[in-house]
Amino acid sequence: MTSHHTDLSKASSAGNKPAELVDPQQLREIQEGYLDRQRPIVIIGPMAAGKSYVGTHLARFYGYEFIDSDYLIVERYGPVTDIFEVHGEEYFRKLEAEVISEVLNSPHHRNTVLSLGGGAPMTAEVAEMLKNETVVYIKVDVDTVKPRIVGNSKRPLLQPNPIEKWSQIFESRRERYEQLAKYTLDARGHRNITEMTSQIQQFVVDSRKAN
Repeated sequence: MTSHHTDLSKASSAGNKPAELVDPQQLREIQEGYLDRQRPIVIIGPMAAGKSYVGTHLARFYGYEFIDSDYLIVERYGPVTDIFEVHGEEYFRKLEAEVISEVLNSPHHRNTVLSLGGGAPMTAEVAEMLKNETVVYIKVDVDTVKPRIVGNSKRPLLQPNPIEKWSQIFESRRERYEQLAKYTLDARGHRNITEMTSQIQQFVVDSRKAN
């Protein structure tokens, strides 16, 4: 996982002093004030919507860190399929909520684009966390995701009929996505990633100006 944090401790000036001569408490206050204005951008949407793809490009645009909640779980606890098989979905959702809470509440992850697993917003605890965050919903349809999910055995919830299961799961989650979204990006079809990233960037700029 690549981090792109802005290192404020290396700033060349603060109150016209070299950074190393600034009072440590003052420097912490500068850092905290900066980070408070850079809350994470959270990407939600159904399985195979391209959340990580869009999120990675958006993070690169801002020079932010990119975090995929599923990848974070895999790093710590092992493959998602194994967790489902051994412990069940409820246990997985518990781990998922914990890592999401950690990222959203950590001052070290303020400058972050966070991509969530498709089912994460369905957990009440996660939905509550997202109410005051900058949430971008990646909107797709079954025709868009079909090439990505057919024959993909790494998605346990889609077996044994990926297309039918994806459609059922999406319908059960769509309302929650729409409720939590501060911005909806229509990613149906084969849209240009630069165009989509630009749209999200403009929304983020506008929303931060409003706040």
